[in-house]
Amino acid sequence: MANIRVGIVGLHNHYHAYPFAKELLRGIPGLELVGVADERAHLAEAFAGEFGGTWTTDYAELIQRDDIDAVIITSYTSAHAEHVALAAAAGKDILLDKPISTTLADADRIVEAGKQVKVMLAYLLRYLPAYIRVKEAVDAGAVGELVSGFYSIRFPVGAIVDSPGSTVQGWYTDPIKGGGGGFLDHGVHFTDFFRWFFGSEAKSVTAHMGSLTYKDLGVEDYGIATYTLENGAIVTVESTWHAPDYFGPLNSPDHASLSGTKGEIELHYQKSPQYEIQGTEGPWIGRHYVDLVGEERYEACYRDLLVEFERAIRTDTQPVPDAEDGRAALEMILAAYESHRTGTRISFPFVQVEA
Repeated sequence: MANIRVGIVGLHNHYHAYPFAKELLRGIPGLELVGVADERAHLAEAFAGEFGGTWTTDYAELIQRDDIDAVIITSYTSAHAEHVALAAAAGKDILLDKPISTTLADADRIVEAGKQVKVMLAYLLRYLPAYIRVKEAVDAGAVGELVSGFYSIRFPVGAIVDSPGSTVQGWYTDPIKGGGGGFLDHGVHFTDFFRWFFGSEAKSVTAHMGSLTYKDLGVEDYGIATYTLENGAIVTVESTWHAPDYFGPLNSPDHASLSGTKGEIELHYQKSPQYEIQGTEGPWIGRHYVDLVGEERYEACYRDLLVEFERAIRTDTQPVPDAEDGRAALEMILAAYESHRTGTRISFPFVQVEA
């Protein structure tokens, strides 16, 4: 069976574009990288030299090529809707970087495109081996019904740079291209995480944003939002760029704490052990923990996302997560910004009024 030929559209979120390319170079059965596009010619040329295929500065040229079957879109966020529209019109399936877009209007356009072609969202947490194991334990009743959760990341803005080797934040701190700062950047992962783990949509949110450490950044470096879900659970997202630096090996920049009616869970992928589960009934009584090693600790998520993308295309089935999931996660984030702006609790569904 012929390979699905893939083009990478934009190298702006290089934190995802390069790992995907590395996995394709190592070999994902059924997928083949054949081209890359970025308006920064030196980056596109170097990328093609490292990972193979051809390069161009013309996005439409790459997307519309006859020898491209699918695209991975890792361009800056406000360009997503345009690039998705080009790909959908050309009949190319799409693996789309997070966030889905900067506005709900653009997200709606991407959802519509998902009715013509496959649109899969690159939410890495859903493909982390440790997280998958914990979700399976939750579904098996390890801690009863989940009733509350807290997901936090303390990330240094110095680790956010425009491109490999750069020392500036570039588009990441452009409120138009990026759509926000430290709260949006990682927070959209966590709103998707809570929808996935709790199986419930948001009902309301209250939130606060601020520039705490990097006051001249141009976008917020801190945000915290508490959501009441439709099933009654209460969850909090704290997402930041305000840490002065990375912390030591006994700490983790990010972690999740989950409480259920019959136990609790601590979950992260950078600290050892990666998760701890303690229940109050049956086989879950006591302390259960796992510390994965090697690629299964983190890097496997890029491989497994690509495997699922290939599977969804081959079997003509809906990928997980899809464009609707991307829109829902973004809606939770944008409503939090509105809560901060107005100083009020925001209810869902949230209707964004664009300027």
